[in-house]
Amino acid sequence: MLVFILTENAKTELQNRLNLAGSKQLIRLQMRKSCFMKVKLTFEESIHQNDAEITKGELHFIIDNGECHYFNNKTLDFIPDTTGFKQFEII
Repeated sequence: MLVFILTENAKTELQNRLNLAGSKQLIRLQMRKSCFMKVKLTFEESIHQNDAEITKGELHFIIDNGECHYFNNKTLDFIPDTTGFKQFEII
């Protein structure tokens, strides 16, 4: 079973973004291929056939089954950097 932890910063930022996402309430997590440990986050309306769905409280995540191992037993954090670029990291 896929398990990861969300920091309070990540929960807050995800909820803020979901409030703006309209009907897209599924949070897709993908590893950025060019930058290890950085997470690409998008909002979607439906689950694809090869996706795993993980529910954490009221948040619904989808991750491609081929990438689940990147998230297992890790922590998803939101870290705004000094230039204002907001990013999610898996640590």
